[in-house]
This record gives sequence, C-alpha cells and structure tokens, in this order.
Amino acid sequence: MKKLLTTLILTAAVLLTTAAISSGLPRFAAKAEQKCNLCHVGPTGGGMRNSFGSQFFGMTELAAHSTPFEEISEFNPRISEILSLGMDMRSQYVYDESSEISTFFQMEGNFYVSADLNERFSLNLNKGLYQGFEIYGMGYILPYKGYFRIGKFQPAYGWRFADHTSFVREKMLWPPNSTDTGFELGVYPHGISANVGFFNGSGGMFDDGKGKAISTRVEARKNIGGLGLGLGGSYYLNDGPAGDKTMYGSFYYANLLHGKIIYLGEFDWLENKESVPSGLISLASTQKLSLLLRQGIWLEGSYDFYDPDIDIQSGTVVRYGLGLDYFPYGFLEIEPNIRYYDDSYGLNEKYILFNAQFHFFF
Repeated sequence: MKKLLTTLILTAAVLLTTAAISSGLPRFAAKAEQKCNLCHVGPTGGGMRNSFGSQFFGMTELAAHSTPFEEISEFNPRISEILSLGMDMRSQYVYDESSEISTFFQMEGNFYVSADLNERFSLNLNKGLYQGFEIYGMGYILPYKGYFRIGKFQPAYGWRFADHTSFVREKMLWPPNSTDTGFELGVYPHGISANVGFFNGSGGMFDDGKGKAISTRVEARKNIGGLGLGLGGSYYLNDGPAGDKTMYGSFYYANLLHGKIIYLGEFDWLENKESVPSGLISLASTQKLSLLLRQGIWLEGSYDFYDPDIDIQSGTVVRYGLGLDYFPYGFLEIEPNIRYYDDSYGLNEKYILFNAQFHFFF
C-alpha cells in the first residue's frame, strides 16, 4: 500500500510539473546569434512561433527533410490577415528507476492565437491543456526596436529552457506555469537585449500585499573571429508579505564552428527570507553542450547541479544527461534521452531515468 501511494504521488508530481506553458530552445537563438523573437511571437521566446519560425526556419533550416523553398507557402499558420494559430503537443514515455514508474503520459498541449492589430500592436493567447495560460497585449513602439507588453506571462529571466526539469527552472522560481500578471519593457540595441518587468509577485489572480516583484534581464552578443559569444545577467526580487525572495544569476553561450557546436549555461542563486531558517540561499546550475551531427540531428549532453543550502552540508543533487534531438520534419521533434541522478539531498540514492519524447508543433 505504501509503495502504491508513493508511486501515485510521484506520478502526479511528474504530471503537474510538466503540464506547462511552452518554452523554447535557446540553442537555436545561440546558433543564429539572434534574439529569441527571431522565431517566436513573444519577445523573450517560448510559446507561439511567428511566420519566420514556423514556415521558413522550421521547414528549411531546422528539419532533416527540408521543404523546398517554393513549397513553403503551402503551409501557412495565418488564417486571415489578422489571425494566426499555433500549437505544441508533447507526449512522453518515462521510466524512473528510483520509483519504478513506467508510464506514457501527455506532457503538453498548448494552443496559441495571435492577432496582429496593426503593424506594431498584437494580442496573444497561450492556453495549456491542463492548467495555466498566458495572455498579453504588446506594442513595438519604444526606441531601439523596443516594446512594451501587459498581461499575464512568464517574466524575462535567464534562458527559457524547454526542458522544465532543468534545475535552474524546476529547483528555483521558474517551474511550469510560473506566470505572473504585470507589465514589461524591453529594448534591443545592436547586439544587446534588455528587459525589465513589474509584477504582482503572487502568481494568482490578485495580489493581497502592497509589495510587488521586479524582474530584469540583460544579454550581450558578439562574434569574434567566427566565435559567437553571449553573456547575460538576471535579477528578480519579490517583496512578499512573509519576506523577500531574491534570485540572481548569469547565463551565457558559445557558438563554435559556425553553429555546429553550441554551449549553453546558467547559474542562479536564490535567497528566500520566507524559508525556515530565514535567508536560506540555494544554488542551481544547468549546462548543455550540443553537437550538430547533420541538419536536423543534434547530440546533447547536459549537467545539472542543485544545492538547497550553500551555507551548510545538507546534501546536493547532481544530474548527468545524454540525448538525441531529431527533427525529421519542420513540425516534428523526437527526443530520447537518459539521465543519471546522484541525489544526496532528497532521495539519498543514485538512479537512472529514461525519457522518450514526441513533439508536434507549428
């Protein structure tokens, strides 16, 4: 009975933590040495793809079996002069050695609608299958190709990894459905991205306290002799009624051999004055190295680290991953991977997790 209850709890946790607002693949932004909104409607990436992302990039540069340029127009997510549609569907098989879970489950189902109100303004909706949503109005009216947006969405912070179990997301403040209501400003001078947002900080419909949250993100990109480099920093402060939550960190990329090798990394520190004891500081890191074997086929290795309290020896969690990321067509991703956990904090054991994911999108 105890084993059954543990299995049900763990299965529910997997389902809840993966029923998410969709995120993106920063690897491709690093490969193109561009901002995430090169392919996405949202200025900080993730969610709905724009026409370039879903038609040109997806069908030609992304896929192993690319679509001839003259046939691209046959697939068009725009259903009128104003409205465009998009979707993400991820189904997975997971085997978890620690809990002896072997299951198929529907990880994600997101439906997107974007309305171009005029050349500069748009209204955007992202609705998840299980729970959570993003909705915001946006206008590119600021200097330096800048924008403002207001509504409910995920604050700009670090890399918005598609893998929701990345420790800089799962272990910190950005698990699935980590959206908040507020407004955000951003500017994009040449080679630089800068965003600042102000939010309720509660994540709910209303904010019961007077304090608010602020999130900032700055990134600089530079190509030096064929080596693409990016370096950025993020800061988040939530003035909550029970104490402040402060998170800060750095993120970066390196683009080698004209995009054949991509390295992405992020470090974050979280100081939580709501915790017991107050002021506990956690550290999380996610590192990813991707090798392009041929167009549409990537080999990726990853390393994640989490220390729940850097001031005491409370144990840590380390994860190593190896996987294949295969895009046979511009609307399909197949991603098998295996992960090895060394957990001396929670489960206090070493175990393997296997995951095979099928992702349809446009």
